[in-house]
Amino acid sequence: MKNYTFHFLVVTVISALLGFTGLEFPGATVVRLICLFAGIGLMISCLDAVIVSRKQRRAKKKPQV
Repeated sequence: MKNYTFHFLVVTVISALLGFTGLEFPGATVVRLICLFAGIGLMISCLDAVIVSRKQRRAKKKPQV
């Protein structure tokens, strides 16, 4: 999931610029929903990266028996 962090960031920023700048067009609501879901995906991806990196650090600290 952390491999997609940059992709979610790009989609979130582009859809936020299109959906929340005040432009009125027929697909504005759909773009806002895409921004919402991409933002949620971005948050999950960032949390996944933090959790995985912590697990890897803990695994390195354990002494070899």
